Amino acid sequence: MALAGVCLVSGCSSAPKTGGLPAREGAVERGMASWYGQEFAGLPTASGEIFDPARVSAAHRTLPLGTLVEVTNEKNGLSVSVPINDRGPFIAGRILDLSRAAAEALGAVIDGVVPVSIRVLALGDNSRRPSGPPVSAWVVQAGAFSSEENAVKVRDLLSRSYPNPYLEKYLGLLRVKFGPYEKRQDAEEARESLGTLGLAGIVLPLQ
Repeated sequence: MALAGVCLVSGCSSAPKTGGLPAREGAVERGMASWYGQEFAGLPTASGEIFDPARVSAAHRTLPLGTLVEVTNEKNGLSVSVPINDRGPFIAGRILDLSRAAAEALGAVIDGVVPVSIRVLALGDNSRRPSGPPVSAWVVQAGAFSSEENAVKVRDLLSRSYPNPYLEKYLGLLRVKFGPYEKRQDAEEARESLGTLGLAGIVLPLQ
């Protein structure tokens, strides 16, 4: 999720995936899902809602915020309907980040990372955002790390192909970002290209 941006549990998949689920009802995507929990309780999500790990919710990189999806754990067949209220995951090979409550409903807490299928039940509206000043520039967050060594390695890797990569401290983590871009479309294209490096970023307004 945008709050986490880091693998909180073991079992990461190595296969990169960019989260290309079509924004239409009935669309289906398969891949790996992880979850995050109490350490991010009380922080705002990309939708403006306050994250509550005891409530069912999830993060997806491209679906409109407010979209309702049916998530099925392909290991045990359990399903739950989940609203998308945040952006993520940050880890290549993941297509969804679940709240702890959603992970519990799917029997996925112990496994941490599980194979899932996502089916779009109802589309949300990306235009429903918290009020605030217009966004004048955009940056791409390529990941967030608890290890400074890993963060520096990613920053140095990005410096070969992307503008102005830098580190930003956040809740004990080091976010790796680059940019800015005047147009969101340019930032989104840069984010998409991260898949060639095994990374899966998200686009954020410059703060």
